[in-house]
Amino acid sequence: MKSIGLFSQIGAVLVAFGIGYYYVQPTITEIGVIQTDIAEYQAERKKIEDINSTLDQKTAIFQGISPADKKKLAVYMPPLIDDLSILRDITFIMEEAQLVNNGLSYGGGGEENSSGFSEADDAQSSNVQQAVPHSFSVEVQGSYDQIKQFLLLLEQNEYPLEVHEMSLQTDDFDIMTASMTLVTYADQLSLVTDNQ
Repeated sequence: MKSIGLFSQIGAVLVAFGIGYYYVQPTITEIGVIQTDIAEYQAERKKIEDINSTLDQKTAIFQGISPADKKKLAVYMPPLIDDLSILRDITFIMEEAQLVNNGLSYGGGGEENSSGFSEADDAQSSNVQQAVPHSFSVEVQGSYDQIKQFLLLLEQNEYPLEVHEMSLQTDDFDIMTASMTLVTYADQLSLVTDNQ
């Protein structure tokens, strides 16, 4: 009888090892994979919470901008450029500075990455949408003081008109001719919504 008990015990041990090897170990491995997935999920959730917190802060800052300031910014950096209006404005500035208009033309919109901003490389590296430059060729004739007044009036305009290139020439009668390229920008970021 004792020998049957010994075989039973050996069989029970073998069955226990079989259950441990074929059932418990895969279950433990599966639990380990699930715990790893849970840890990854928690890390990703933390990242998402940080992003949402940053987004909430930026949204609060954006919503804190008054509607009047948003409208001013939309005038300063419009989503689309009306080249005829800008040509008209430049003509009015020429007339106010009492200059002779020798030539005025729209050079077209440039590529986003040809922007005149000094931080263009930094902005592109962080995937920030760049403003699109639009150029205008201007040639005026007048005195030094009139050309200086013209440049001053360009600075006081509601939207930016940057002088990117400029050459001055004078004739025998001390009349100066200034040829320049003016650049303004359009940005597709919509700041003024219909409900404000």
